[in-house]
Amino acid sequence: MPGRNHTIEAGFLDELPVSLRAPAADLLHYYRLKQLLEMHFNGVDDYLSKQFSLSPTEWQKVLDSVILTKVSYFEVTPQMSPKHINRLIEITAFALHEPKPTLSGLYKQVERHYPYFASWLKNIQTVREDILKMARAKGMKTKT
Repeated sequence: MPGRNHTIEAGFLDELPVSLRAPAADLLHYYRLKQLLEMHFNGVDDYLSKQFSLSPTEWQKVLDSVILTKVSYFEVTPQMSPKHINRLIEITAFALHEPKPTLSGLYKQVERHYPYFASWLKNIQTVREDILKMARAKGMKTKT
């Protein structure tokens, strides 16, 4: 994940009520994506639950917003493995509560309200197509 000088989708955090922004900021700045996912499944750690008294529903809303924001940190390129790209899509679908995700379905879900995230998803599609083209080209070379 890159440093602090990068573009992210801030819309998910902007939509949070003011009362949820401080915990979201802590999660965004001090926790890795893996930790956020673990908290989503297992509950927040003791420090956070003492620091911020939120209901389980509020924590889930905060975690979803921060997870989606964190996912947008990743610059998806053809050098990434398809496995890692697919994992980012799975995480996105999970945080958007999309049980049967397709890339186009995720795009349609976010395009209106989250333009940077929509372009991020569109880039994933482009990268996937590039990876497929490169794989086909390598396959053709080995057959001749």
